[in-house]
Amino acid sequence: MENIETNTRQTSNRTTGGFFNRLTRTHLYIIAYVFLGLLSFSLLVTAIVQGHKNKSNDNTNPSTIKTEVCLTQGCISAATYQLRSLDSSLVSNICSDFYTYACGGWQQTHPIESYEVERTILGDILDRRDIEIERLLNSPIIQKDDQHWEYKLKTYYSECLDDYARLPDSPKYMIGLIQNEDTINGWFLLDNSAPNASQKFLLKNQTLYTQLSHIHGDFGAGTIFGIRTRFDETDSSIKRLEFYPAGLSMEINDYLGNNSVSESRRAAYQFYMLEVLGLLARDQILQRNPTNSKPYITNLKDMSDEFQFDFKALMGHELSNPDAISILTPVYVTNRFYFMEAFQYFTQNNDPLVSRMIHNYLRWRLLWTYIDDLAYDYIHAHRTYLAAYFGYTLHTTNEAYCTREIIRRFPLAIQRLYTMNSTRSGSAVATVETIFNALKDGFKDYVNNRATWMPDEVTKNVAKEKVNALTAAIGYAKIASDDESLNKYYEQFPVTDESHFLNAINYQRFHRWSLSASLENPMVLDHWDLFESRPSRLFDYIAVFNQLFVIASGLHEPLVSSQWPLSVNIGSIGVLLAQKLFASIDGPEGRAHLANGTRYDWWAAPTIDAYNKSRNCITDYYVNDVKSVSYNINGAQIQVRLAGEPFSPTTLRHIGALRFAHSALMKIDSMKPMKIPGTNYTSEQTFFLAYAQTQCYQRQDLLQLVRTQLGIYDERIALNAALYHMPEFTQAFKCPVRQQQCFD
Repeated sequence: MENIETNTRQTSNRTTGGFFNRLTRTHLYIIAYVFLGLLSFSLLVTAIVQGHKNKSNDNTNPSTIKTEVCLTQGCISAATYQLRSLDSSLVSNICSDFYTYACGGWQQTHPIESYEVERTILGDILDRRDIEIERLLNSPIIQKDDQHWEYKLKTYYSECLDDYARLPDSPKYMIGLIQNEDTINGWFLLDNSAPNASQKFLLKNQTLYTQLSHIHGDFGAGTIFGIRTRFDETDSSIKRLEFYPAGLSMEINDYLGNNSVSESRRAAYQFYMLEVLGLLARDQILQRNPTNSKPYITNLKDMSDEFQFDFKALMGHELSNPDAISILTPVYVTNRFYFMEAFQYFTQNNDPLVSRMIHNYLRWRLLWTYIDDLAYDYIHAHRTYLAAYFGYTLHTTNEAYCTREIIRRFPLAIQRLYTMNSTRSGSAVATVETIFNALKDGFKDYVNNRATWMPDEVTKNVAKEKVNALTAAIGYAKIASDDESLNKYYEQFPVTDESHFLNAINYQRFHRWSLSASLENPMVLDHWDLFESRPSRLFDYIAVFNQLFVIASGLHEPLVSSQWPLSVNIGSIGVLLAQKLFASIDGPEGRAHLANGTRYDWWAAPTIDAYNKSRNCITDYYVNDVKSVSYNINGAQIQVRLAGEPFSPTTLRHIGALRFAHSALMKIDSMKPMKIPGTNYTSEQTFFLAYAQTQCYQRQDLLQLVRTQLGIYDERIALNAALYHMPEFTQAFKCPVRQQQCFD
């Protein structure tokens, strides 16, 4: 019996094995092709069925119904995303509320998590980018040389993650830093046992300059002001230092307000300070709201005379090379009134009580600056305070926090790490370059032939010059594409695998070097400086260079894909970039800079009058047509009436950008005769749908209520307002035409 079973099994194995052994590579290819054929057929059937479903509600010209359906891989991929995001049950809303139709499906599948207050398309792209960067940072170090940018990047990250290794050591480092007699020289709250001294007025004998030179200069704590570089407004080849207000731990209204929110935030802040100082003791066993953000030109000598403080000497601590600037070199100061009041208060050296307060404040700001670089107890206290301050728990894992810190402190190296490990980056950059060229041509045509709100030739000629001179930087600074250049750039940033706190201190020293290097070599980052300090920004127009910047790490679906048809790419990332380009002629900075970057207000009176007429028209639309919006706040419906201002200029920019992006598509789209599968939409209709789906969002009602009261309307209101003032949209979907379009 046992032999029979054995023989049976052997026969079975031989039969099965023989079948697979007889399969040749040709057979496998045939099977694969048959499978792919069946898959394509099923997709075709799905597209046809969905197309028939849409026919009854399809606002298209009947003569174009028989147009061929595009079944390329790119069309199917784009159609899949669009069908997933829209809500086909709301197709009848196209002419009355295009946003809810375009984004209804996305909103159903993208809820706000308990730790979030909003969710947007661009936010999701940044989150996915950060997750990918986190994965790359966790990968093994290939370059073991401690001078290599990759070693420094990943070592900094691993030390940041290692909370348990930090637990016994980092507070001791901080205490040692505070007690160092050559720099901070102690803290009254921690070492107030001097004999025969009044506990009320006891204070280390340090001048304001001595304290600021170390706490602000050497260790980078924001106390009274901050320092950064900016390009000269009259010569974009030169960089200047800029001094700006800084130092409040909370918003100004949180200190001055008498409402329950302000009071609860002050209470949370006081508890947080006591908890952190208690931890530090354990481990040891008033400014006004800035009124003017426009900078003015001065120099260090005049600053020192006006504010009674030696700013030139301070540069020895703020810059690694203080000779990079002289006492007469022009600098920018933002908000003169703020600096006058702040230094008037901080230089009250004759009042020992005020001196004590300043002494404590400066050391608290030092501790605040490095709170997230200390042991877990300190990090937890900070997160608890933030949860109490904002009213909800922030979901911040150590990995997410450290990834954000790495992106902020190593932006060049992060770009190199990301792009060298991304197969999509190169093709996406090429696609965006094509889109930019098409947009620029469309923009030229718009200014030359359609911008009737710009009636005078003087203004129009300047606009033409600016559009003709527009350039784009797509990718990132050249230095981020070369290992040798990056190694040299980070040469002044030593990273150790023994102490994260020491790495954080070393970053501040590196920042001092980078300020000096930026003054000495303004072009070292190819004008990408803005993105060094704003890592969450994916693209922007910078007026002083008349240039569009698009960062490579943000070039992902659903913004762009090299396989997608032009109607989707120009409708998505194309319109978003067009909005930035349109700001070159109508934005606050764009209309104040000429093509060569010189600051000059170039709008003539006829253009100002015509623009204001369009602005008033849009304002009337919000006030008389939309009227109000309702929010659910703790179960109560709150109605907010819309004023139209100051949001109407944003709506005009959206209309203008949509108009010339649409024109650019219609000129170059070779797929105009074809329709997208599933939606059965033409290229023109797909363009508008693609743009609408870049605006999908979820947001807590309380946050949006505050934004609306400040004049920042939600994406649904903004999108619908722009589309309903566009004849191109109403014609594409056969919607009723508005009698007054407001903006040409």
